[in-house]
Amino acid sequence: MDGYALSSMKLHDLKDFKDKPALWLILIFALVLAVRLYIAFQTPLFNYDAYFNLRQVEHIRDTGLPLYKDTLSYGGKTQLFAPLNEYIIAGFSLVMPIDIAGKIIPNIFAAMLIFAVYYIALKITKNSKISLLVSFMSGFMPVYFMDVNRVSVNYLAVLLVFSVVYCMLRLNERKYVDYTLILMFLLVLTTPMAFVLVIGLLLYLLLLKLENLPVEMKELEIILFFTFLVFWVNLLIYKNAFLTHGLLVVWQNVPVKILSEFFMNIGFVQLFWAISIVPLIFGIYAAYSAFHLENGKELMLIMSLGLSAFIILWFKLLDLVSGLIFLSVTLVILTVCSLKMLNDFILKSKIHRYENLVYTIIILIFLVSLIPSAYSMIHTSNAGPQNTPENSDVETLKWASENIPNSSVIMSSLEEGNIVTYYGKRKDVMDTNFLLTPSIDQRLQDVDTVYTTTFETQAIGILNKYNSKYLLITPSTLQKYGLKEIPYVKDNKCFEIAYYREGTYLYKVDCKIG
Repeated sequence: MDGYALSSMKLHDLKDFKDKPALWLILIFALVLAVRLYIAFQTPLFNYDAYFNLRQVEHIRDTGLPLYKDTLSYGGKTQLFAPLNEYIIAGFSLVMPIDIAGKIIPNIFAAMLIFAVYYIALKITKNSKISLLVSFMSGFMPVYFMDVNRVSVNYLAVLLVFSVVYCMLRLNERKYVDYTLILMFLLVLTTPMAFVLVIGLLLYLLLLKLENLPVEMKELEIILFFTFLVFWVNLLIYKNAFLTHGLLVVWQNVPVKILSEFFMNIGFVQLFWAISIVPLIFGIYAAYSAFHLENGKELMLIMSLGLSAFIILWFKLLDLVSGLIFLSVTLVILTVCSLKMLNDFILKSKIHRYENLVYTIIILIFLVSLIPSAYSMIHTSNAGPQNTPENSDVETLKWASENIPNSSVIMSSLEEGNIVTYYGKRKDVMDTNFLLTPSIDQRLQDVDTVYTTTFETQAIGILNKYNSKYLLITPSTLQKYGLKEIPYVKDNKCFEIAYYREGTYLYKVDCKIG
């Protein structure tokens, strides 16, 4: 009886031990999600770019199809994008308001990354304690909080990419071959960022070749299949863009001025804090040691993905936030190897009794490093809460949607184009969807000139050029251009205030030049 009880106790203890990581993982997920939603719901509004996605979500919910023929953006153009993210949010918008779905669903995807990181780390180290630690770090990467108010495809894309990586690590199990193919297909339907994974996998094959390590046939077949799938699907989606822009389509027709300022808004210190000191140091050390470790092949796959993101970011083929997110997650996963080496050293030394204390200190250092990280990200980039429109902007455009002709064109700054089409339901002159727009550099220069010129005739000439009878001037626009006011609109018969609310002006233009 005692032996049976002892045996039962051991089995029960083992079961408790196996269940504890799952419980901790759920608690970490809940904590990450709670923090993200708390930040997101500090304002009912979204980042400027999110309003393009919200228009697509509304159109999918109402018609079942994306809004590819957009009659408002740039006065009318074709939009090209992979729509899976918008379809998912549209599905949830059937049971909750769109603005709530737009806040909750992307942040659920963001929080779910901790599961992918945990299982990748566990596969590499077989140590659940260390894996839980790095999964916690992945949930609180500073750069990962730059898009909380944006209906961003980044979260779903990153989740799918690292889920594919986990499945790639377990290709010897038949079911994971199927999972890999399904996730790859979903990724291709979500975003062109699938190219980050394609290049990463090809670099992985190159590293294996250089290190004379074997390449399994399953790996090779899946990588080649995925490469073909990504190129084929993106060619179908972006065929018109390839025909219009040629090879320059890889830069998505982004104006030269914006490309030239790509790294100007964030310096080395900001990059340092964006990734956080602990994963940066531990991750780089793990990458240095990867070629000498037993699980070096697994680490090469992770390193290749980070190297791919770095290369694409260097050539400005990926926006800064997306690139930094990929780099951060890669370094966090690599951190698990440095922590495993540290753990092995502690267990072999006389300080093994202080193992938990060492991990506590690492966690505290990571948490303390988040303070300057958060401050740096909020105050030195335009990706924080200040990148959402003001309530006065929204009220002004809602008034415009009800009181100005449907065919009207509203001139606004580049960033505010998407709120003109969403809240104002009127045509804009320019927004951040650059593909298939001719003379994009000239258009951006014209928009900038309207807000910076001191000559009334020059501004009116540009407004006439784009058939814009309305000019939107917001506090954000004035701040962007370093102005206190637009001088030529004051006491000018050609510019009549159509609507004003708390610093936001909508002017009607009554004059023509030529």
